[in-house]
Amino acid sequence: MKTNQTPLLHSREKFLEWYLVSTLGQILQTIEASYLQSALKLTYNQKTLQVGLLGSETLYIDPEFLGDFVLVDDIPPASSLRPHSLIAAATELPIDSESVDVLILPHVIEFETDRHQVLREAERVLKPEGRLFILGINPWNPHGLIGHLPREPAVWHTRSVSSHRMLDWLGLLKFEAEYNAAFSISTSQVLGRPDSLWDRTKAELSFAYAIKAIKRRYTLIPLKPQWINAPSLAAGHMFEQPKILTLDE
Repeated sequence: MKTNQTPLLHSREKFLEWYLVSTLGQILQTIEASYLQSALKLTYNQKTLQVGLLGSETLYIDPEFLGDFVLVDDIPPASSLRPHSLIAAATELPIDSESVDVLILPHVIEFETDRHQVLREAERVLKPEGRLFILGINPWNPHGLIGHLPREPAVWHTRSVSSHRMLDWLGLLKFEAEYNAAFSISTSQVLGRPDSLWDRTKAELSFAYAIKAIKRRYTLIPLKPQWINAPSLAAGHMFEQPKILTLDE
């Protein structure tokens, strides 16, 4: 198992180097942080979990909400986030079931060998009506990661997950999910909720995307036992007045 996971983990480290240092990476970092700060809408006493270090958490998690923020990653984060972090795998979260209000998966799934288990863990720890935010790299973007990152074609071409497939996977887990935003690093633009044909076309060619999902809990309503039909009665006998006997009879 370690043999399969090592290249993927190494690739995410390379991605984070590009994300935090390169010009295009910093553009993506800025517009994604702007999107998250607006979309999360954090409130007090709301438990927020992020799986996977991004390195720009302070751009979208206000200091007043850090007390209810926890980061889970395989490696220790920067010292500023260390009091709020746990070292664990995305496939085995050390978090109680149904204890999280908001969960963020920022560019994590495309670097995991068992992507479905990551989503199952997300579903497990989220409370009913909890919100999930996924940042993903669009495999169809024309820029191509090969032009911006160290050449590792076996990873960058095969592990990215399209937004359509991600939505299908979330639907199987009973999430109510939507394509929430697209990110263009060529125009530094965030395209929110692409509804028109033109916006959807631009979204399909974007560098990255965001999906927002809500964990729904559907309660089955038990069917009542079928009413037992009374045997048919001959007309006229059911409501016949009882005969009153007299002493003469």
